[in-house]
Amino acid sequence: MKFQSHSGICHLSANTYPQLPLPSVVSVSASLQFAVNKWNSNYSLLVQSPSYAETPGPHTANTNLPLFMDPLLSQSNNSNIIAQKRHLGDNFSQKLKIRSNCFVTTVDSRFLIACGFWDNSFRVFSTESAKIVQIVFGHYGVVTCLSRSECNITSDCYIASGSADCTVLLWHWNARSQTIVGEGDIPTPRATLTGHDNPVVTVVISAELGLVISASQNGPVLVHTTFGDLLRSLEAPVGFNSPECIAMSREGIIVVTYERGHIATFTINGNRMRHETHADNLHCMLLSRDGEYLITGGEKGIVEVWRAFNLALLYAFPACDTAIRSIALTPDQKFLLAGLSSGMIVVFHIDFNRWHHEFQQRY
Repeated sequence: MKFQSHSGICHLSANTYPQLPLPSVVSVSASLQFAVNKWNSNYSLLVQSPSYAETPGPHTANTNLPLFMDPLLSQSNNSNIIAQKRHLGDNFSQKLKIRSNCFVTTVDSRFLIACGFWDNSFRVFSTESAKIVQIVFGHYGVVTCLSRSECNITSDCYIASGSADCTVLLWHWNARSQTIVGEGDIPTPRATLTGHDNPVVTVVISAELGLVISASQNGPVLVHTTFGDLLRSLEAPVGFNSPECIAMSREGIIVVTYERGHIATFTINGNRMRHETHADNLHCMLLSRDGEYLITGGEKGIVEVWRAFNLALLYAFPACDTAIRSIALTPDQKFLLAGLSSGMIVVFHIDFNRWHHEFQQRY
């Protein structure tokens, strides 16, 4: 599925829970245009091994496709309507490279939270109208990255924001009011996490584990509690210089990618388990829900599956025509979505049982 803007897809959120009124995949392009693409929960999974799923064109009438383009973008030729209802504005800092972790969505896709604004705020947008619902201040530098803790459709969650001011702030998202809340009327951070000497580039938060993992440019990876206490620093292998992406499993396995294709895994106690150097510059990664598998995408346009524990490379999907800028897994762990530099979204089938030792005999 390709958007007419041809702008790279720098963020994907797969909010495809069947109990939602409108299961959808939210995408954000490098031109700061977002889309709420309809997910087909009745799509029949005919292929059992990892492969391409069928990808719809903008005007297809085929109902047996997994993903349909946002109707506002596929049917409208009026750029003014698209600009009003699907654009995040022009207030972003020119100094910040827009990446996948500049955005998070609510589970129901109704709200998109974005950072990178020149006024050091991050903002909550309604995906229905693209109107700003809330502007949140708290940092003294441009907000560079965001993360959301685990939650379901009706529960509150944490939002973590990292900034060029070298701090991470924790915020409380209230599911009932659907805003960031504080002690009074003004949203205030629940905790301030310090310890970095350079701008924070990536952050992940787990409410279940009560931990926040953050990394700074050419700096360390730090582990804090959600109360703001610094627990430890994760020591990178020699030559692994600047952290870029972090993922954390529910069991506390931490995966960090560094520049030039370096990957390292750590335990929750800070022990380094494994490190590898990959022949691709990785732009994005995520872990499967059980934490067993790592999925990466990079400059060569190849999405790859690794065993997280020992960083064994298990599978490479068919190469895409341009670099992978973002990836997302559907909650049922059956589909993998990749956003490309060319403005295309590719949907892959994936079956993690294929690599699970208990199910090896099936294949």
